[in-house]
Amino acid sequence: MYNQVETVADMNIFNQIWMECWLEKGYMLDLSDDNVDRFIIQDLEKRNIGTVEFKPYFATPKNNINQVFPFHKIEHIAHNPEKAIEVDKVAILRQHRGKNLERLLSLCVYYSEFYQKEYCVVLLERLFYKALKNFYKVPLETMSDPIYYKGDHVIPVIIYVNHLYSYKERYSWLVNTKPKFKRVTLHQK
Repeated sequence: MYNQVETVADMNIFNQIWMECWLEKGYMLDLSDDNVDRFIIQDLEKRNIGTVEFKPYFATPKNNINQVFPFHKIEHIAHNPEKAIEVDKVAILRQHRGKNLERLLSLCVYYSEFYQKEYCVVLLERLFYKALKNFYKVPLETMSDPIYYKGDHVIPVIIYVNHLYSYKERYSWLVNTKPKFKRVTLHQK
């Protein structure tokens, strides 16, 4: 289902996948710092097909995501920033899109449940947003109209991930294999 990035070789695979996807879409590339948890998504044949990155969320105006949209001004985020997590580097290689999205979403749900996060703050590409909202019925709140950012229009969204893990039986797309997380990079402070 996934591999957690722990080695230089893992990091090279992770970067190759998300950079290929972002360049395909015409996005500007931006590297994250080291205080993140990165995962390589795998398909049923154990091929590396996607990426996702979880970052600690900081409710300050200087936080990069808050410069795009001021999530830190949303009342429930401002009052409980430790319950939020930023999701970034979401990418699935073109030839593997569609049929593997459940694996990526399931990882987000299980990761958030493990660390007891209630909100995911994220900037979503429009097609991905429509899939989450209309097909997967993910509980989310659209924070504004699309905003132009790094080469495309993105939609600032809060995903109420606590609802997903609290009511798993309502989401038939969740993959049953519950991951085991190896470290607590984001949560040592």
